Amino acid sequence: PTEFAQDKFAEVAEANFTVAMIAGGSPEVNKQALDFCEASGIKGLVIDPRIQFTGRRGRISTQTLDGVIEDYSKHPALWGYYLMDEPSAARFNSLGIANRYLLEKDPKHTPFINLFPTYATKQQLGAFSYEQYVDEFCRVVNPKLLSYDHYALMADGSVRGDYFLNLEIIRRQSIKHSVPFNYILLSVPHGPYKDVGEADIRWQAFTALAYGARGLMYFTYTTPNDPAWGYHDAIIDANGKPTAKYEYAKKVNGEIRKLGPTLMRLNTVAVYHTAPVPEGCRLLPPEGLISSITGGEFVVGQFVSDDGARYAMIVNRSLAKTARAKIAFSQAVDVSEVSPISGKCKRALVRDEGGVSVWNADFAAGQGRLVRIDAVNDFPVYGWEDPIRFRPRVMLNPSNQFGNRIHGPNGEELYNEGMNMFVIAQKVQKILQADGRVDAFISRNTQTERTTLGRETQLCRALNCDILYALHSDATGTSDPGGGSWTFYAGEEGKKLADAVQSELIAAMRSTFYPEVKNMGTRTHWYRLWVLWEGGCPGALTEFLFHTNPKEREMLKDPACQDIMAQAAARGILKYLGLEN
Repeated sequence: PTEFAQDKFAEVAEANFTVAMIAGGSPEVNKQALDFCEASGIKGLVIDPRIQFTGRRGRISTQTLDGVIEDYSKHPALWGYYLMDEPSAARFNSLGIANRYLLEKDPKHTPFINLFPTYATKQQLGAFSYEQYVDEFCRVVNPKLLSYDHYALMADGSVRGDYFLNLEIIRRQSIKHSVPFNYILLSVPHGPYKDVGEADIRWQAFTALAYGARGLMYFTYTTPNDPAWGYHDAIIDANGKPTAKYEYAKKVNGEIRKLGPTLMRLNTVAVYHTAPVPEGCRLLPPEGLISSITGGEFVVGQFVSDDGARYAMIVNRSLAKTARAKIAFSQAVDVSEVSPISGKCKRALVRDEGGVSVWNADFAAGQGRLVRIDAVNDFPVYGWEDPIRFRPRVMLNPSNQFGNRIHGPNGEELYNEGMNMFVIAQKVQKILQADGRVDAFISRNTQTERTTLGRETQLCRALNCDILYALHSDATGTSDPGGGSWTFYAGEEGKKLADAVQSELIAAMRSTFYPEVKNMGTRTHWYRLWVLWEGGCPGALTEFLFHTNPKEREMLKDPACQDIMAQAAARGILKYLGLEN
């Protein structure tokens, strides 16, 4: 709400919302609004200008973050801290720093960042593809909640063709990174977008729930004042009065809150569609437990509960037509529907039609029905779970420092870092590829190719790599030859990667060709190394040994020693990826 009064927050709660976004402009007004939230039995998502990533603003100081935490964290109605809407990938590092700090100091509350939809341009995303954008966000920021908006319903009656593709990508990345997702739906007509009715709100909400959404937000509750977009008649109109959408939202939200205790125990395992199948989606398999649905067009979200039971959210994909569905099963089943009125399960009538179990049910436009499905007999069930397979991608980044050379007394080249580390990178790549469980790339094509840090990290992002591992040898820059091995990192995940590689490398060297090697450990670098921060993924850089040390330089060049070091680095990478066995 834009009016900060107790009755306005009570009005929010009456519409069955559980969180209100608060933008009071100052800590004092925001805290008063949190008091109104508490009195109304809801939570508040605070927008505070001190932590807004707007314009050219880069990082937010820890002192500022500490001040915000001090102002709000102890309030019982706080839900979270709003950081940014629709950032480009260029913002991810700064957002990640703020996100991690807030979670470290105040783990009970959610730093909120909302992402672009699929129809954003590459320039807006700052990424090569939408999937890469979301994946990189999860890797770099490590959010507590993955949120996005997608306004699919157009004023001309059409629906964006990539609506379900967007859900597919968000669900996939939510599963990959083990982070719940939130969907922001359209509730205010503006620009090219539709003046939505109850079926439109229901359709948006229940299709997202079928994909496993854990949160829903509305854009917007109150009507913005922006003539360029022509906003009008949101849930609350420009005069502060409820519109018909208020009752629509109240009804739909109320039903979802009744389903909520069951939904929150469910884990998404598959999503299918009946024909015609939207872009990027999968057809309901005829050999599955739900073998067919006729009488309309449907999306079927399949779930397994925490106690192992099977549930399905079946949604009428039509925005205009009631569907009389005939839902057939591949074996005898009992079906119980979770009531959106009481939240309790009620047995549905399943008929035997020619030896096939069939449930006949009516679905209003956009309606979703949540059912529990129990097989009567102990027969195998096919197609209930549709696991998403993620094949990790590794970027090996051998040093590009061809100027780091050691010459002999007659000017002959004894060592070249850029040339030598490429050889070791090739060995690591060969080992990883032979393992067969990861894709391993090298950031340049040949041993002699010159490239730049910008090109190398851009390639890493373009290939959507899960980790970047840089291979270097060290030098002292003084008469001291130096000696030992260490690995640098950026971020918490980078540290895990660095620790995994460094421990394997030291153990391998000590047990074979270099028992007395000095373990210099893992640490952040005193410079902000571009290659570790800008690859769009966790990064680590190993200085294997010192090429200014004559003994260690010969080890760096020795093929047998190279093999041992490459095997150790590959083991460390696989260990980090959870593929050590």
